[in-house]
Amino acid sequence: MRLCASILLFCCLAGTAHADINIGIAGPLNGQNAAFGSELRTGTSAAIAAVNAAGGINGELLALVEGDDNCDPKRAVDVAQDFKSKDVRLVVGHFCSSASLAAAPIYAEAGIMMFTPSATAPDITMKNLWNVFRLTGREDMQADLAAMRITAAGEAAQVAIITDQQGDTAALALRFRNAFPNAKVIPVKPGDVRLPDNVAASAVYLALQSSDAAIAAKALRAQSAVLPLYGPDFLQSDIFGTRAAAAAENAHVTFLRDWASIADLRRSNALSSNEGATLAAYAAVEVFVAAAKARSVNDSRAMAQWLSGGNEANTIVGNIRFTASGDLQQQPYVWYQWRGGAFVPDAATN
Repeated sequence: MRLCASILLFCCLAGTAHADINIGIAGPLNGQNAAFGSELRTGTSAAIAAVNAAGGINGELLALVEGDDNCDPKRAVDVAQDFKSKDVRLVVGHFCSSASLAAAPIYAEAGIMMFTPSATAPDITMKNLWNVFRLTGREDMQADLAAMRITAAGEAAQVAIITDQQGDTAALALRFRNAFPNAKVIPVKPGDVRLPDNVAASAVYLALQSSDAAIAAKALRAQSAVLPLYGPDFLQSDIFGTRAAAAAENAHVTFLRDWASIADLRRSNALSSNEGATLAAYAAVEVFVAAAKARSVNDSRAMAQWLSGGNEANTIVGNIRFTASGDLQQQPYVWYQWRGGAFVPDAATN
């Protein structure tokens, strides 16, 4: 009888000691956007394998749990509820911004951390949720970088911004005006870009979608061939380059850094692919592990406080720190420009 009790106690203790720490991935894992979900799977599973090979977190191994949301907010809620029932500790995702926004509050209530490696919408980290961190750029912060460059170039005397004040472009316009409160604002309607006959400015920021930005660029270049033009990643589109044609020349554009250009080769060489969000997904697991070892894997709030307090985590794409809001302290945008009809890195600033 004592032997049976001892065996039962041993089995219970052994099961507790070796319980898996579930890591979820959430994104479009099937269908026409499955390639994006594959990026999450590749990066996260490779990181889990590396962590487990090194002994896991205090002897506990990580396990992968998958959730297919098809980038749909309603399905994202279902995935979140499923992850909650499976005791998932970290969600690497969701891939799309709308799905991330729908699922994040559920994770916060359940004590689950969410690290999105791809969703750029500002609202994701503006909801003041304790559990949300972003391992990609926040799209409206491109305006901050433009403001800094305009100032450094000595072009801040009389800046102007052209915007349709719609969604993403409105967020860009707001941040740009925070940097330049006296900026001349030229409002336009989507699909109906009409500019004043004389836009007197030292530099212009085009907070517009690609097609409208092309129309604005042509009108501005007709007034002044040398007027400095700046814009967000909407301007990387071939639509802008083709429709603006010669007017696109030397337009300065912020664009997300290719993580592969700075990745640790020792770690990244083990990956079958390093495209898109793959490396950021890998880094998300490493950040989680760093926070768990600094605090406790069983205290997600303490882990989140450690990260939002500016502590550093070493990852496949370098050392990472977060702001109090959960955004990267160092925004991963670099400068490109249109030159000779091609969208190329701006060697002068990167």
